[in-house]
Amino acid sequence: MLAVGLALITIAALLMAVDHARRTPTGQPVTDSSAPSPVPSSIQSFQALTPLPTEAPSPPHEGQGVFSTTKTDGRYLGRGATLLRFHVAVEKGIGLRLADFTKTVDTVLGDPRSWIADGELKLRRVSEDEPADFTVYLASAATSERMCAEGGLDTDGYTSCQLGGQVIINADRWVSAVPEFEAPLAEYRAYAINHEVGHQLGHGHAACPAPGAAAPVMQQQTLGMQGCLPYGWPYLDGRLHTGPDIP
Repeated sequence: MLAVGLALITIAALLMAVDHARRTPTGQPVTDSSAPSPVPSSIQSFQALTPLPTEAPSPPHEGQGVFSTTKTDGRYLGRGATLLRFHVAVEKGIGLRLADFTKTVDTVLGDPRSWIADGELKLRRVSEDEPADFTVYLASAATSERMCAEGGLDTDGYTSCQLGGQVIINADRWVSAVPEFEAPLAEYRAYAINHEVGHQLGHGHAACPAPGAAAPVMQQQTLGMQGCLPYGWPYLDGRLHTGPDIP
């Protein structure tokens, strides 16, 4: 009986020690920092971080300054009554294929999370021989900087821009994104297109709504996340996702 009593005392002491190890000096439970925080299902896809390519071939700083433009029409994107037509163009001499860029632009703008989700807008890529409301360009750092500067926008050869009927994507950002955007490269490309096309549609910049929230697509995510998580789409869970307006 004495041995049984000693065993019970020993077990109780061990349990108390374990409980003490799980509490702070104030007696509050210790948070297990290794346990993941809950993430809304709608944004888990881009939190599964895929490393960006570390040795992706960089495009030259400057291309030929002339562009190849699509020669075929694309499908209609969206079902809205307001139709906007667009061209897609890639600068020659930068090592990036027009067909690949065109496919990505069509896929992003035709996604149900993109701008067509409002039910009012319809988009269509048209051939270079047809009139268009805007053109989506993929241009080298030097060429994009020059094009943006013509409209008074200073990109320092780093960011993309929109002015007039020109949506200008910086090829360096297209290939390697930015270090602060910790999400798959495809997510950054969706952001780059949706952000600049958003400007074309009249949307201004927005700020991060709250730490840990998905970033609005009109947030300047290339320049920093402000505590938000990277997100490349205007709509989240079927609703326009935005944040405080930036004057």
